Amino acid sequence: MHFGIYVHPWDIAEEGADKVVSRLSRVGIESINLAVSYHGGRFFLPHNPKFKVYNAEEGVTYFGSPKECFKNSSLKPVRSSSYRERDLLKETIDAARNIGVTVNAWTVCLHNAVFASARTDLAVENIYGEKDVNFICPVKKDSKNYVTSMIRTLGSQYDLGEIELESAFFPSGFIHGSHHEVFGVRVSPVMSFLLSTCFCADCIANAKERGFDLAFARKRAISFIQDEIMNIKNTNSPDLASSGNILDLLEEAGFGDLVSFKEEIVGNILRDYTEDATDAGTRISIVGTSMGFRANCFRFKNLAGKIKGLDLVAYFQDSKTIKNNIFEIRRELPDSVPLRAGINISYPYAFNASRLKEAVRSAVSAGSDSIIFYNYGWATDGIIDEIGNI
Repeated sequence: MHFGIYVHPWDIAEEGADKVVSRLSRVGIESINLAVSYHGGRFFLPHNPKFKVYNAEEGVTYFGSPKECFKNSSLKPVRSSSYRERDLLKETIDAARNIGVTVNAWTVCLHNAVFASARTDLAVENIYGEKDVNFICPVKKDSKNYVTSMIRTLGSQYDLGEIELESAFFPSGFIHGSHHEVFGVRVSPVMSFLLSTCFCADCIANAKERGFDLAFARKRAISFIQDEIMNIKNTNSPDLASSGNILDLLEEAGFGDLVSFKEEIVGNILRDYTEDATDAGTRISIVGTSMGFRANCFRFKNLAGKIKGLDLVAYFQDSKTIKNNIFEIRRELPDSVPLRAGINISYPYAFNASRLKEAVRSAVSAGSDSIIFYNYGWATDGIIDEIGNI
């Protein structure tokens, strides 16, 4: 069983690449997914020697990005102000090379409040015509050029195992934890899908070329959500609205045509990313939750030959849910596409020895090809050591 782990750049910066990589290698970690482009957040770091509470910068990068590599992109990477003079990706690769650990570039792409706020013309537009200040639309030429440039730069400039793409398509859902995010209504899975779908002018024009009236779908979506709210549907039995495959629920609600449109768009975008990676001498994988993958309408059966692996984020507290979630996706994936289960080793998930072993056991029994722990910086020293006892 292959073990990998997600690592944030500030842990490399403050603990030292040699120390972090050596420690992880000793407990059996064979690959490190280092965040090279990341969003903001406030995190508690149990073993970081400098920070206990760290406020991550929004939408910045942690690797060297020569300007000429982004000459075809109007969006340019914003380097971390805290570590502007350091190439933390290179430091990690250099440290890992000597002990046989693979380093992958974990890249948050379009979930970027810096870009969405500064370039509102690129931001995802919801059914009400309002801009999402956290996410830029994948259909926009400038958005695609940015991701393309990121892939080509990372693939050609660094000795990587692969590039792991997160948030490289449409938003995975409406609820994501924006600053002081509060909703006074229950957001069902169908509502979440509709509220996170982009209805910008470019998406509408793109749909029209394909014979789909996205503008009319927007009107239907507004009506559906209003009906859900006004009739207070499923508030007494929310599990009824959450059970089943979200794509089946959307079909039942009359949005099968919208699903088909997003399937085609996402498939085309993925093909372009795959070609970019191949040209740069590397490969890509995609990172997300089962609900997020379905919200992006991935055709799992068509992923063979396009990605190196699918990293399924299975951050659940009970092993039965972990097992069911992984089994459901594994049976839809081609056998040739590895499924790597993401197991959270922070509280309240697999934060102690017994829960860690049970989570890993459940993931493996459900068909996971490898385990990727999340994440080094948030976990306690004790649980990191326990990885070596699995």
